[in-house]
Amino acid sequence: MTQGFDDYRFDFAARAIYEFIWNEYCDWYVEFTKVQLASGSGEEQRGTRRTLVRVLEAVLRLAHPVLPFITEELWQRIAPLAGKTGDTIMLAPYPKSQPEKIDATAEREIASLKNIVDATRNLRSENGIPPGRRVPLEIEGDAKSVERYAPYMEAVARLESVKVVTRPHWLSVLISFFRFGLTSTPASIASHTPTAIVGDFRLKLKIEVDVAAERARLQKEFARLEVEIVKASAKLSNPNFVERAPAAVVTQEKQRLATFRATLAQLKFQLDKLKP
Repeated sequence: MTQGFDDYRFDFAARAIYEFIWNEYCDWYVEFTKVQLASGSGEEQRGTRRTLVRVLEAVLRLAHPVLPFITEELWQRIAPLAGKTGDTIMLAPYPKSQPEKIDATAEREIASLKNIVDATRNLRSENGIPPGRRVPLEIEGDAKSVERYAPYMEAVARLESVKVVTRPHWLSVLISFFRFGLTSTPASIASHTPTAIVGDFRLKLKIEVDVAAERARLQKEFARLEVEIVKASAKLSNPNFVERAPAAVVTQEKQRLATFRATLAQLKFQLDKLKP
């Protein structure tokens, strides 16, 4: 924010405060605090409530030059809860950066947790798991870290449970291959375990997938997208449409085409993983 104001780049300043409030504070921190407020100790709950209010009060002062009226209204209500006094937010001191208080270890751990949650959400989405359905997850990696992450993963990624599993020894894998590697199963009942790698962690959703049915579903969607791409490409290659249609409509059509192509690439990746 300070750099943006110093450089007269008020757009950068506004973007910085927007991304912090919407992403760091609301999208992640508020969701994580629900776990602490629901199951934390009394001390943890008090500390969490204190941080929620203090950060919100500071954010209102931070955003005041960009959002003067709504921040004034909210500050009048929040300031007393944060232990701040004053007649108006306009006379309250502007927040100052305190880089010495940044906890590098905490930053790394939260970044790791967020990456794991994002990967888990992607696995759910790729496999068509409804948002309301909770599924178990197995994770290979540092057990102590997983133990700390588990309550947040269950809440934010909507998991039934999080179980730590150890990586199989290479000799066990080799023995299993010779014992069971040549055993075949019918394609109609073949299993597919959605898996993702995040840093030093390996995630596996424990769900049963009918590979044949899932492949058929993806192929149907793949064919539909191919038709949509042909339509959009033909429209954009038509000079009459490009020259006569409003610029916003042309831009929208280009965005649709880009979205179709990106989705098609993702579907191809999923189909490749389901190949027998």
